[in-house]
Amino acid sequence: MFAVVALAFAQLAQGKAAEATATYRQLATINAQGASYAGSGLGDIAMYEGRFADAVRILSDGAAADVSATNPARAAAKFASLAEAHIRLGHKAAAAAAAEKALANSETIPIRFLAARTLVEAGQGARAKAVGATLASEIQAEPQAYAKIIEGDIAFKNGDRRQAIKLVAEANELLDTWIGHFVLGRMYLETGQFPQADSEFDRCMTRRGEALSLFLDEQPTYRYFPDVYYYQGRSREGLNTAGFAESYREYLKIRGNSKDDPLAAEARKRAAN
Repeated sequence: MFAVVALAFAQLAQGKAAEATATYRQLATINAQGASYAGSGLGDIAMYEGRFADAVRILSDGAAADVSATNPARAAAKFASLAEAHIRLGHKAAAAAAAEKALANSETIPIRFLAARTLVEAGQGARAKAVGATLASEIQAEPQAYAKIIEGDIAFKNGDRRQAIKLVAEANELLDTWIGHFVLGRMYLETGQFPQADSEFDRCMTRRGEALSLFLDEQPTYRYFPDVYYYQGRSREGLNTAGFAESYREYLKIRGNSKDDPLAAEARKRAAN
């Protein structure tokens, strides 16, 4: 079964979303476990393509099936992804509710990290801080690094941008992660530090394979990768780099048909300038 998951990952990494979709649908016919992993994969592809409303439907149905099958770990993974889909649609209350369901079903490091980040975006900073504190209290580098990213997210949301950048940079020193570089790149971008932002997004591009499953647990997370093209375009536009619009065009190749993604319209406008 996991060989089929690996095939879907490889297809998506090559930009073959239609082929990956077919592979996941094949996986769904193998057995109940295959159907569960297929639901996560199809939801991830929907988000990768900017079909966030479709992702909500796919992940909601999949999570409900996992709960009925008494498979809390798989349900938690889908609830965490569902929370992110709701955030992309601007549904903050639904996002926070889904994040809490993820936490109710699992206390793994990835679930706590993803749920806390969504809670920050949903305006639940105090709750996110409490979840982050459980990661910070652990002795391993991985949870401590993720706790610092969450602290950075909260600081950035509260307007303390210098402290936010310091915290995420410290997180990356503790543990060199794809998501850490992505978050730091966005923070540099939003503070007008375009060379530093571009450098971080270059790292994300070079290490794009890591985005397929950020936590090396067969849980698909390639939904994060298209954003790198958009933010790379922003950083290179800020630098007045020749050909910066190509990054926006690459983004639009993936999400240009999305009806749910405001960044698609923004990328189209910026690419035309």
